[in-house]
Amino acid sequence: MALSMDSETKSDSEQKSDETVQPFWTPGRVLLSVVGLGLIIAFGWSKWNSKDAPANNAPTNRVANAPVTNAPPPGPVNVPQELRDTTLQTLDGGSLKLSDFADKVVIVNLWATWCGPCRQEMPELVKISNEYKQRGVVVLGLATSYNEKNDQTHVKDYIRTQNVPYQIIWDDGTLAGPLVEMVQGRSVIPQSFVISRDGRIVKHFTGFRPSMDPQLMRQAVEDALNDKGKA
Repeated sequence: MALSMDSETKSDSEQKSDETVQPFWTPGRVLLSVVGLGLIIAFGWSKWNSKDAPANNAPTNRVANAPVTNAPPPGPVNVPQELRDTTLQTLDGGSLKLSDFADKVVIVNLWATWCGPCRQEMPELVKISNEYKQRGVVVLGLATSYNEKNDQTHVKDYIRTQNVPYQIIWDDGTLAGPLVEMVQGRSVIPQSFVISRDGRIVKHFTGFRPSMDPQLMRQAVEDALNDKGKA
């Protein structure tokens, strides 16, 4: 009887011993661990990739419709006398020089017929021209032959339909190029340059913001008229 009890006890001990030494890495646990690790790696990769996405997808080509920044040049920029004395052709077949307006405040507006912001800005320039003409302010439009595919007729038709009263310079880059370079500007349109009586660029505008720029341009004109030509 004792033998029978010992045998039964031993059998229970052996069974518990077998349960105790059972391996931790069972097939089920291995599978769960692999799945969990895969999820962690996938989450980390997606998070890292999402951080890079804005940089990789950021727009790089900003031309006429670019966000505008009307940061002034470091100070008033002198237009060289040689450039002021350069003869420029006008759309109506005439000619002029910036030095012809030495006693006036001049706004030079670089634009094109196909440029949306330019077309939006032009009525405001017409208003400024009409308002300040008697006070010694001259507005000059600057259309370039390369922007208009050398089609003067198309530009003339557009100017006529818009009832633009001020003169349009037909430029091959002789004036547009140096003006943009002097203010360290970008090759975008529209751009406007407010030039004081003594030939300094006192304000430079890039792009057009309807809610702000007409007011800012009037203020720049007033400052130039009052000899407060600060950049």
